Amino acid sequence: MASYRRGMPVEDHRAGANPLLPEEVMLLGDVRGMMVLHLACAVCDEGIAMARGGAVVTGLDAAPTHIQTGREKAAALGVDVDLRVGNMMALPDDLGMFDLVYISSGGLCWVPDLDDWLEGVRNVLKPGGRLLITEHHPLWESLGVAGERTLVVLNDYFGQRDLPIVRDATKAAIGVAQTEESEDALHSFVWGIGAVVTALLRHGFRITALQELPDPTMYRGLGDAADCVPAVYLLLAHMD
Repeated sequence: MASYRRGMPVEDHRAGANPLLPEEVMLLGDVRGMMVLHLACAVCDEGIAMARGGAVVTGLDAAPTHIQTGREKAAALGVDVDLRVGNMMALPDDLGMFDLVYISSGGLCWVPDLDDWLEGVRNVLKPGGRLLITEHHPLWESLGVAGERTLVVLNDYFGQRDLPIVRDATKAAIGVAQTEESEDALHSFVWGIGAVVTALLRHGFRITALQELPDPTMYRGLGDAADCVPAVYLLLAHMD
């Protein structure tokens, strides 16, 4: 079974640490009074941080264990966050409308159909609302570390053919296995940035920011080039 994600310790939250990337904080700006839906929220560290900044946050995740941990964390911090177990491909009818839909890293890879997912997102966004996607870079999903300054292709970036399996323990699925009998039931998807951008445009979103970022910790063993390849991307889109 996949390892269990506990996220940022409560003590770190109290000490002022921010689980949001600095680039996310810049893109979000002042969140006071903002209605936020955090999808694939896991233990909702980022959502809790936004709530501590004055946002009204609802978090949704498929893993009950993560939602329970998030509730305990929010209660310990004295933060009011509405955390729910649910499927982001079939959003509950009583969610309401939001200024921001946020999906944190490791979330979009569980979306089997971008069009179906974006249709649901549009239905809960207010006019002028924003969608912020933070996700593992698809190159990171497709490449593994084979040694210092050496990468190996794990998956076909374009999804056109299967390659012989090469395991990379750093890319093991986290979270949804808590709801499944075995990890074999898990199936994630690698969405190229071009596919994501095209789907957003198709659904009437206006893209206002796209950033590709390094994270040397995601390429452990690559040596001095670990920060020379993209690990994460951020995409901000508005619904006009």
